[in-house]
Amino acid sequence: MERYLKDTPLLNFRAPEIVDLISAQKWNDLNEFDKIGAIYDYVQNRIPLGYNKRDNLTATQVLKDGYGQCNTKATLLMALLRAVGVPCRLHGTKVTKVFQSSLMPKLMAKLAPPLIVHSWNAAIDK
Repeated sequence: MERYLKDTPLLNFRAPEIVDLISAQKWNDLNEFDKIGAIYDYVQNRIPLGYNKRDNLTATQVLKDGYGQCNTKATLLMALLRAVGVPCRLHGTKVTKVFQSSLMPKLMAKLAPPLIVHSWNAAIDK
Protein backbone atom coordinates (compact mmCIF):
# COMPACT_ATOMS: atom_id res chain seq x y z
CA MET A 1 0.00 0.00 0.00
CA GLU A 2 2.91 2.32 0.76
CA ARG A 3 3.86 2.56 -2.92
CA TYR A 4 0.44 4.07 -3.72
CA LEU A 5 1.05 6.88 -1.21
CA LYS A 6 4.61 7.80 -2.24
CA ASP A 7 5.82 11.24 -3.15
CA THR A 8 7.71 11.02 -6.47
CA PRO A 9 9.47 13.57 -8.68
CA LEU A 10 6.25 14.07 -10.71
CA LEU A 11 3.91 13.78 -7.73
CA ASN A 12 5.78 16.38 -5.72
CA PHE A 13 3.03 16.81 -3.14
CA ARG A 14 5.37 17.98 -0.36
CA ALA A 15 6.00 21.18 -2.32
CA PRO A 16 4.70 24.34 -0.61
CA GLU A 17 2.20 25.06 -3.42
CA ILE A 18 0.50 21.70 -2.90
CA VAL A 19 0.62 21.88 0.91
CA ASP A 20 -0.83 25.41 0.84
CA LEU A 21 -3.61 24.44 -1.59
CA ILE A 22 -4.66 21.48 0.57
CA SER A 23 -4.67 23.66 3.66
CA ALA A 24 -6.65 26.47 1.98
CA GLN A 25 -9.25 24.00 0.66
CA LYS A 26 -9.43 22.22 4.07
CA TRP A 27 -9.42 18.83 2.36
CA ASN A 28 -7.79 17.14 5.35
CA ASP A 29 -10.86 18.06 7.43
CA LEU A 30 -13.04 15.78 5.27
CA ASN A 31 -13.65 12.03 5.45
CA GLU A 32 -11.99 9.96 2.73
CA PHE A 33 -15.04 9.80 0.45
CA ASP A 34 -15.54 13.56 0.58
CA LYS A 35 -11.79 14.22 0.12
CA ILE A 36 -11.85 12.25 -3.12
CA GLY A 37 -14.94 14.08 -4.36
CA ALA A 38 -13.70 17.55 -3.43
CA ILE A 39 -10.25 17.04 -4.94
CA TYR A 40 -11.69 15.50 -8.10
CA ASP A 41 -14.10 18.43 -8.41
CA TYR A 42 -11.24 20.90 -7.99
CA VAL A 43 -9.07 19.32 -10.70
CA GLN A 44 -12.02 18.74 -13.03
CA ASN A 45 -13.61 22.17 -12.69
CA ARG A 46 -10.94 24.60 -11.49
CA ILE A 47 -8.15 23.40 -13.78
CA PRO A 48 -9.47 23.99 -17.30
CA LEU A 49 -8.76 21.70 -20.22
CA GLY A 50 -5.70 22.82 -22.11
CA TYR A 51 -2.70 21.20 -23.73
CA ASN A 52 0.52 21.63 -21.77
CA LYS A 53 3.94 21.74 -23.45
CA ARG A 54 4.56 18.12 -22.46
CA ASP A 55 2.99 15.26 -20.52
CA ASN A 56 5.67 14.78 -17.88
CA LEU A 57 5.05 17.95 -15.88
CA THR A 58 5.20 17.83 -12.10
CA ALA A 59 2.03 18.44 -10.12
CA THR A 60 3.30 21.90 -9.17
CA GLN A 61 4.01 22.73 -12.81
CA VAL A 62 0.43 21.79 -13.71
CA LEU A 63 -0.82 24.08 -10.93
CA LYS A 64 1.42 26.87 -12.20
CA ASP A 65 0.16 26.41 -15.79
CA GLY A 66 -3.39 26.53 -14.43
CA TYR A 67 -4.67 24.10 -17.09
CA GLY A 68 -4.07 20.55 -18.23
CA GLN A 69 -5.21 17.60 -20.30
CA CYS A 70 -5.85 14.03 -19.18
CA ASN A 71 -2.22 13.13 -18.52
CA THR A 72 -1.21 16.28 -16.66
CA LYS A 73 -4.49 16.60 -14.77
CA ALA A 74 -4.09 12.95 -13.73
CA THR A 75 -0.66 13.78 -12.31
CA LEU A 76 -2.10 16.66 -10.30
CA LEU A 77 -5.08 14.62 -9.11
CA MET A 78 -2.87 11.74 -8.03
CA ALA A 79 -0.51 14.08 -6.16
CA LEU A 80 -3.38 15.76 -4.31
CA LEU A 81 -5.03 12.46 -3.40
CA ARG A 82 -1.80 10.94 -2.14
CA ALA A 83 -1.03 14.09 -0.17
CA VAL A 84 -4.23 13.64 1.85
CA GLY A 85 -3.61 9.92 2.38
CA VAL A 86 -5.76 8.44 -0.40
CA PRO A 87 -3.78 5.67 -2.13
CA CYS A 88 -4.09 5.82 -5.90
CA ARG A 89 -2.38 4.96 -9.15
CA LEU A 90 -2.38 5.87 -12.80
CA HIS A 91 -3.84 3.87 -15.66
CA GLY A 92 -3.09 4.53 -19.28
CA THR A 93 -3.92 3.27 -22.72
CA LYS A 94 -3.79 4.41 -26.30
CA VAL A 95 -6.98 5.66 -27.89
CA THR A 96 -7.73 6.67 -31.44
CA LYS A 97 -7.54 10.38 -32.10
CA VAL A 98 -11.26 10.29 -32.89
CA PHE A 99 -11.81 9.65 -29.15
CA GLN A 100 -10.37 13.07 -28.26
CA SER A 101 -10.87 15.00 -31.50
CA SER A 102 -13.86 16.94 -30.20
CA LEU A 103 -11.65 18.32 -27.40
CA MET A 104 -8.85 19.50 -29.70
CA PRO A 105 -8.59 22.46 -32.02
CA LYS A 106 -9.40 21.25 -35.54
CA LEU A 107 -5.85 21.70 -36.83
CA MET A 108 -4.39 19.79 -33.88
CA ALA A 109 -6.88 16.96 -34.40
CA LYS A 110 -5.92 16.77 -38.07
CA LEU A 111 -2.17 16.67 -37.27
CA ALA A 112 -2.43 14.31 -34.28
CA PRO A 113 -1.09 10.78 -34.67
CA PRO A 114 -3.67 8.00 -35.14
CA LEU A 115 -3.20 6.81 -31.52
CA ILE A 116 -2.96 9.12 -28.50
CA VAL A 117 -2.03 8.21 -24.93
CA HIS A 118 -4.94 8.66 -22.52
CA SER A 119 -4.62 8.30 -18.75
CA TRP A 120 -6.80 8.35 -15.65
CA ASN A 121 -6.54 7.72 -11.92
CA ALA A 122 -7.85 4.88 -9.79
CA ALA A 123 -8.13 4.83 -6.01
CA ILE A 124 -6.77 1.73 -4.30
CA ASP A 125 -8.81 -0.07 -1.62
CA LYS A 126 -7.00 -0.07 1.70
